[in-house]
Amino acid sequence: MPIILRSLHIPYINASFIVLNCLALLVILLYALHKPYIFYGYLLVAVDWTKRPVTKKLETKQPETDAHLLSLSEKDPKPAITAVKKINLLDAQLSDYAFAMKEIMEREQLYLLHNFQIIDLAAKLNIPIHHCSFVINKHIGKNFRDWINSYRIDHFLKQYPLKSDKITIEAMASEAGFKNLATFYNAFKKETGLMPTAYFAE
Repeated sequence: MPIILRSLHIPYINASFIVLNCLALLVILLYALHKPYIFYGYLLVAVDWTKRPVTKKLETKQPETDAHLLSLSEKDPKPAITAVKKINLLDAQLSDYAFAMKEIMEREQLYLLHNFQIIDLAAKLNIPIHHCSFVINKHIGKNFRDWINSYRIDHFLKQYPLKSDKITIEAMASEAGFKNLATFYNAFKKETGLMPTAYFAE
C-alpha cells in the first residue's frame, strides 16, 4: 500500500491512512474473535475448537441438552429433543456407547480424577463429545456432572466406613474425586437426601 501511494505521489503518513488501517485491523480482529475455530490446525491445537461448529448446531436443535453441560440446575429435557437426536444415533449405538462408558468408568475409576471432564471421556472412548453428552443425558438419564458425582458418592459411601477412624469426611471426599466441599455436600444430598453426618448417624 505505501508503494502504491508513493508511486501516485500521495503521502501515506497521514491521519486518514492510519484510521483506515486501524479499521481494517479491527474488522479482522473482531472476525477472529467471533470465529476462533478457523485457526484450528494453524495456531491452535485445543480439541475444543474443533467441536465449536458442532456445538452451534446442537444449540439450535436442542438447547436443553447442551444446558445440562453448562448448568447443574438444568433438569427435565423435553421429549422433542430426543426425536431430533435419534436420527443420528441408533438404539444399538446408544446401548453400546452407554455400556462402554459405564465399563470404562468402573474399570479405570476415572471419577477419582479431580479434573476429569466429558471431553476426556469422549477422547478415551474415541467418540464425538456431542454423542457422549447425548448418551449420558438420554440413555443414562443424568447430565455428565451428576453422573460422575454419583460414582464419586458411591465410592465415598463404600470407603468412608472402612477408613472413618483414620480420615476425615473432607479428606475422603477429596480422595473420591471432589475438588471442593460445596460440590461434595450438594452431590451427597442429591444422591442420599441427607448430609453426610446425618446419613452416617442414621
